Amino acid sequence: MRPARAADLAALMELAALLDSPNLPHDRAFLCRRLERSERAFATTGLPHAEREYQFVLVDDASRVVGTSAILSKHGTPELPHLFLRVGQETRTSQSTGVRVTHTTLQLGAAYDGPTELGSLVLRPDARGRPGWPGKLLSWGRFAFIARHRACFERTVLAEMRAAIDGQGRSAFWDAFGRRFTGMSYTEADHRSAADKSFVLDLFPATPFYASLLDAEVAAQLGRVHDEAKAALHLLEQAGLHWIDELDPFDGGPFVAAEIARVVPVQKTVHGHVADDSPPDSAEPAILSIEHDGVWSAVAMRASREADAIHIPEEGRKRLGVVVGDAVAWTPLPSPGSRRRGA
Repeated sequence: MRPARAADLAALMELAALLDSPNLPHDRAFLCRRLERSERAFATTGLPHAEREYQFVLVDDASRVVGTSAILSKHGTPELPHLFLRVGQETRTSQSTGVRVTHTTLQLGAAYDGPTELGSLVLRPDARGRPGWPGKLLSWGRFAFIARHRACFERTVLAEMRAAIDGQGRSAFWDAFGRRFTGMSYTEADHRSAADKSFVLDLFPATPFYASLLDAEVAAQLGRVHDEAKAALHLLEQAGLHWIDELDPFDGGPFVAAEIARVVPVQKTVHGHVADDSPPDSAEPAILSIEHDGVWSAVAMRASREADAIHIPEEGRKRLGVVVGDAVAWTPLPSPGSRRRGA
């Protein structure tokens, strides 16, 4: 895992075609701008800023780009706010009939000084399940980078989880809700929102909306993620992120978030040096990351640590280009099935 480069544009276009989201649209001009901003972000340090976007790629042993993911240092500004539907409840009671009804409500909200956002995670289908835990590295590798450059990111980190979209690129929730207020298709609104969100603030209802007014099948899907996003959600839950009672106003997918200081891989990242021996056979998988001449990179393999001594197999040292005594960071990978709740 390493920073994306201009030369990775063609590979990113192929990966974007698999996702085509506002964070990673299948749009050459957008991706060119993203790569330019990303290269500037990796080359400098500074406080969180909307222009500070970090695009990573995952490269296999044949030097082929097989995946990508990103960190947006700041998501939510006066020019491009973070929009959400706050999920609440309202109870109404009729004294004359004795009927008491509790409604789920959806209230449009906007954050103009928003959190750090994770996004753009795509792994080629033929790379899934390969040795080296590629999906976990793409997801948790971002936390290893945040742990090293904590000052560049906000106090809170957030991720939008993709909801179910049909084979024609339609969102049942958008058709039942957003389209009624904007007149736009899901694809048109979703892509437009990458550069302009004012139309949502202008046209969506300013008052709470009862979810019970939606078709029952649509309402039942609120907060559910796309089948292909379930593994990504599970990894974020293992890291300590949790649902924050907010939905995406376009597809009804959930937002998960946590304070960065309480994110498991950030808490557990240890900065040390390469020890002069290999780890035991019982060593657990971990992310090993380095920064050499300002260039960050990471691999995932079995490794162990004692205090600040990081025990790495010889193969890992070669792949990272490190020798005994070099600085390295160790971030444990999640165990299968583990999950942290209420973080």
